[in-house]
Amino acid sequence: MKNFLIILSFVCLGLTIGTSQQIMIDRGTRVSDLWCFPIYGDSLHFLYLPSDARLGLDDNSMPQFSFMRYIIEIPENDNPNTISEAGGGAIVNFLVLYDTPSEQIQKAEAALQERFNNDEIRIKGPVVFTKGRYTLVSSILMPDGNKEAEVMGTGEAPILENSRIAFSFDLDPVRSKLLLENFTSTTPDISLVFELSFTGLTDSYQAELTVDWTEMRKSKSFDAGGSVYFVGADVELAFDELFRENAIRLNVIGSNPNMEGLLNTVYSRLLDMLFRKVEPEKVPESNKGGLMDAIGALLGKDGPLSSRKTFGFGLNVGYQWKENKTEGESRLYFRGRSTVERNHFITFNIGDLYKKHEGNKSMFRDVPLYDPAFQQRAVHIGVDGSLEKEFKKMVNNVTVKVRKQHNDGTETLKEVLVNEDIFQDSLGRFKVIYLNRGDTSMTDWLFYEYQTLWQFVGGGTLETEWDTTNAAMINLFAPFQRRMISLEGDLPSLSEEGIRAISVRINYPFFSEIRKASQTIRPKDDLAEKHFEVTLPLGHETVDYQVIWIKKDATRIDRKGTDDIGMIFIDELPQN
Repeated sequence: MKNFLIILSFVCLGLTIGTSQQIMIDRGTRVSDLWCFPIYGDSLHFLYLPSDARLGLDDNSMPQFSFMRYIIEIPENDNPNTISEAGGGAIVNFLVLYDTPSEQIQKAEAALQERFNNDEIRIKGPVVFTKGRYTLVSSILMPDGNKEAEVMGTGEAPILENSRIAFSFDLDPVRSKLLLENFTSTTPDISLVFELSFTGLTDSYQAELTVDWTEMRKSKSFDAGGSVYFVGADVELAFDELFRENAIRLNVIGSNPNMEGLLNTVYSRLLDMLFRKVEPEKVPESNKGGLMDAIGALLGKDGPLSSRKTFGFGLNVGYQWKENKTEGESRLYFRGRSTVERNHFITFNIGDLYKKHEGNKSMFRDVPLYDPAFQQRAVHIGVDGSLEKEFKKMVNNVTVKVRKQHNDGTETLKEVLVNEDIFQDSLGRFKVIYLNRGDTSMTDWLFYEYQTLWQFVGGGTLETEWDTTNAAMINLFAPFQRRMISLEGDLPSLSEEGIRAISVRINYPFFSEIRKASQTIRPKDDLAEKHFEVTLPLGHETVDYQVIWIKKDATRIDRKGTDDIGMIFIDELPQN
């Protein structure tokens, strides 16, 4: 979308808070409208989930917002009228962040002390999210002037509290006037939903989940063949139906005081097993299900934030049914604690900004544009908070090249080197500047090309194609994804069949090379400690594997396959 620019600006603070401290995710407590979680092994200290989203503030505590309507001359060579319409439009810029008022944190801490009758309880800081996405909803900002509120855009959101995400829109004269009038309402037509993922330890469970693939295929809960489900409610209802049809069965061993937490964990594992995640912007409109209904509920007073699956399914993620050809039954075992991922939602509306700051010319103003020759363009380079960690593990440096072809025939070519040392010194703020050199079209002048060159630890490079954009910031996100592959199976039954050991080998691509890893499992091993952590290029989901069963008489049984669900079943011996 040429008229829609998104800028991420990350504040380098709080990286140490929560990165080495696991929270007890099933022990969350809501006090003073704030979700608080105890730290594992430390019942006196809690971490909280940020609660509010608001406009960023400048050094003078003024909202970082501007609505500038501009007027330009349009030559009317053949128009006999002495008065005619001028050209122009408006540019809307605003920065949004999510945080938590200190007063709310203090009240929540006092409430926790009272609830648990212990004055030594303290709230140490916020939970650090693993990833984030936003959904922007508007009708006036849509380029086609659609009167119905729609999803204007989705994308990556900052993972650290107090980090800013910036938006910029170019409006035509009609929509600029419409937005100005809309600002006089209590809730103007600009709303935002943050969906933020975080991890934590579950309670200790003893349970077994059985998936009957024959009954699964008979079920009408899902339409196989590429259906996409937004919102946890859609998938959750289908899972409940599968339980009633005995297509999936859960056997809990012993008593468990937190059944809700166990179900959250079970449903998350089923999601990984039965669905693949799809970026919402890549999903056809006809398959988007009830996304707008869910967003509307979140923006309203009584949305899904009060449901028991608040921290379970993603709003801003599509789930696509996998074509699974597994036969018979598969079993998943839940023994002890495990690390799981949950989602947290924060909503934002621009509010009564106009009522409070109507006379502030730095926020609401009309300006004429005359001579563009004296203007320069700054292109910022933003580094995502999650990528900063990769400089220590995977990335040596990133070279960003910016190329601008001007109307006078000249070319501006600049580059910026980003590495760990430079990132720390500059607080992640990089930019290149190019001038106006005979560029008469201001819209065309905003467009430029950029290319990135990644150099990885241990060798290997990735050079992207030149990409054309008019965004005010180039956002650097890791071009790879980490993935956990668990090993599942009933080891005692394998021992009864004379299996002495199992060797599991995997290989997978990492840009210019093939990486390999292996695990050896014996019947007395704890499978919870056996898994693979792989790093795959974005868009690559599959890992090739080979399972070798070694019998007590030294004979071997081999099976090769491809995994795309993050689980390799080691108790499914090939049938002779």
